[in-house]
Amino acid sequence: MKKKTTISSISSCGNDATVSFYYGAQYATNALWAALAFDNLRIEPIRSATDAVDKSAALILLDRQLVATEPLAVWRALFPRAIFLSENSANISTDVILSDGLPVRQSVQLIALARETLVTRIHAANSQALLNSTERNLGKLASVGIALSSETDLAILLRKILTEGQNISCCDAASLFLIDNEKRQITFKLTQNDSFDFPFQESSFPLDAHSIAGNVVITKEPLNISNAYQISEKAPYKFNRSFDETTGYKTISMLTLPALNKKKSVIAVLQFINKKRERNLKLLPNGNTRDLIVPFDSESFLLLQALAGQAGVAIENAILHNDIQNLFEGFVRASVMAIEQRDPTTSGHSFRVADLCVALAEAVNDSDCPELRTHIQSRQQLRELRYAALLHDFGKVGVRESVLVKAKKLSVENLESIRYRILIAKERLHNKTLREQIKMMQDGIFTQQWLSETQSTLAQELEKLDGFFQTICHANEPSVLEAESLENLTRIADYHPPGAPENDFFVMSADEFKLLSIRKGSLSAEERLEIESHVTHTRAFLDLIPWTDELKKVPEIAGAHHEKLNGRGYPHGIKADRIPFASKVMAICDIYDALTASDRLYKTSVSTEKALEFIRTVAVAGAIDAQLLELFVTKEIYKVTEGKDYGDSSSALNFGHQVCDFDLHSAR
Repeated sequence: MKKKTTISSISSCGNDATVSFYYGAQYATNALWAALAFDNLRIEPIRSATDAVDKSAALILLDRQLVATEPLAVWRALFPRAIFLSENSANISTDVILSDGLPVRQSVQLIALARETLVTRIHAANSQALLNSTERNLGKLASVGIALSSETDLAILLRKILTEGQNISCCDAASLFLIDNEKRQITFKLTQNDSFDFPFQESSFPLDAHSIAGNVVITKEPLNISNAYQISEKAPYKFNRSFDETTGYKTISMLTLPALNKKKSVIAVLQFINKKRERNLKLLPNGNTRDLIVPFDSESFLLLQALAGQAGVAIENAILHNDIQNLFEGFVRASVMAIEQRDPTTSGHSFRVADLCVALAEAVNDSDCPELRTHIQSRQQLRELRYAALLHDFGKVGVRESVLVKAKKLSVENLESIRYRILIAKERLHNKTLREQIKMMQDGIFTQQWLSETQSTLAQELEKLDGFFQTICHANEPSVLEAESLENLTRIADYHPPGAPENDFFVMSADEFKLLSIRKGSLSAEERLEIESHVTHTRAFLDLIPWTDELKKVPEIAGAHHEKLNGRGYPHGIKADRIPFASKVMAICDIYDALTASDRLYKTSVSTEKALEFIRTVAVAGAIDAQLLELFVTKEIYKVTEGKDYGDSSSALNFGHQVCDFDLHSAR
């Protein structure tokens, strides 16, 4: 039996919708209909073009009457997708000529030829549509891949993954789970829903096959569930209905995929819920939404599977970046704490300066001042400034400890040496008096009057020596040296015990006198230069660190925090145009903290009001940026550190200065 010719293949090339086939009345009794099978095909007679309601008709048989109603050009314009067949006697040119009186077999062959032409056209159209869709999808995935690979903030990355997945698949909700394979634990990290807001709290549960996410982790295979409420009883996993029961939301279609890292371990699970017919549809709780939800089709599946592959690597990279960031952050904090342990007077100084700097830089971003607006700080620059502020005193490791922690002008050993010299001088005076007394007794000229006068003179000299030591101890304090004290030190330096050769004895050496003559603080000019060299050491040490591009200016910023706009700063004496803006920010914060820091042995901390008043005089002198200082004051940046615990500074009472104390250098 000869196989019957069909047109069912026409519909199989497109979607499942019915294909329209129109014909003129002349063909109504043609025997060819009996030889055709009409699968999924709507066949209707028409008398004019207006009778044909489906403008995407696949095939139209034109007879004389239809051609008479409209020219062929009009038919083609009205039905651009149709194939036209007509009678030979109609004297028109069409795709295929169907002549009058042809046997049914030949007529069927002509219809079949038309059908094949149609099939070819549909195949071509579908192929082009598929190509266009593929290009669009590849473009989407490429864009998503770029977006994911460039994001290092884990929280932002996870939300971006879910949002991109929702956009790609046109679904209403999405969730993300992070996997801890060592603890065999799943953390429900994030969820989002387009239809309504709800409180979310991160939670964890055991990693096993009983949950959908757990099953995906164990099998490393995706699960595409068309209806979460119709999961087979034989399935090892169950759908957790608690969210739906609590909120009234209905979870129907669900696609859950594993996200693998570079080692092919599941690092996360992505779950997309309720694919919608349109992206902007809202699925209201307790509403009839089933007609709005469809299963995840093969196209969505492939796209989301590709997204999951990108997400796994991106999440791993973000976690690794965060781990490295935390490691570096810990290293910086440990370095600062180690430095401050070496010089406890600076306890909390670097952390306070860092907080003040970031707050002032953020205020610059919100400022209305046109000059300051040209220096808006990005998130990257704020990080750079913070690290520079934390490490600005790193160079203290290059300063001798005897200088760094020098509490008073003389060392304990120096002062003890002076005390012994005075004791020796006193013993010499005693011995001299005894020798004179013995000599007078031997010569027989000893008298009580002489003894009384001699003992009185001795007592005066001993008292003078005791006074010398008290004067030296007083001058040894790192306070402001008064003119009278300097005169007393000069007399002490010139003192020679009665009867002693001029160069035989001295209470203090020339170096000791020079140190005791320091007018303010405890450091000599040479020692102060060594303290100031901490900036040079800071720059040199920080230059050894292989900073990333985002942080490459940290050494330069930290190395210029003691430079002044008028060129009177150190170490290089550069002026305003060469000083980094971040260093100008740090200069103000550093000076403020030095002025208001905990008490020193040679100075007490000043109040905020007096500190700001004094810093204003520095700005007027052209040493620091007046506009930045005004912002510091008006925005009350100085309050950022109030009430915060920056460490125990009680041990600072044993030391006398810190490298960034304001009075160690001339700011004006």
